[in-house]
Amino acid sequence: MPIQDAVAPVQKVTMSEISKEFADRFAILTYGEPGVEADHKIAVQLKLKNALMQDLASKERIRVTCTEGATMNLAPDGSGTVLSGANSDDIIIETGVATGTFDLEVTSALPGTVSVVGGVTQGSGFVHCGQSLDLGFA
Repeated sequence: MPIQDAVAPVQKVTMSEISKEFADRFAILTYGEPGVEADHKIAVQLKLKNALMQDLASKERIRVTCTEGATMNLAPDGSGTVLSGANSDDIIIETGVATGTFDLEVTSALPGTVSVVGGVTQGSGFVHCGQSLDLGFA
């Protein structure tokens, strides 16, 4: 049998064929729908999904950075923990283990767009942070 015939089944594995247990080892950082601006603040939920884009209840440590001049913190009564940098433009957060979420609150006194980006840090597992979020402040 030629080598291309032997590897063909491996080359044709689709995401739907991956087991949930395997998919849960990879986290994807996603952003929920931002809330309405109130008192120069906008809340948005960061949520982990697995490789199958299913909700992932997992604790991950992620660095979140935003446009200079804006600040970020955990929303009041929100899920998750700020590990470092509360009320700054560069924080390290931990998602809630039971929910895989972090309730972010971004504050900006200046009108314009505030960009929010996430990234892995030394304590992160296999986390993909390929999305960003733009928030419009009036």
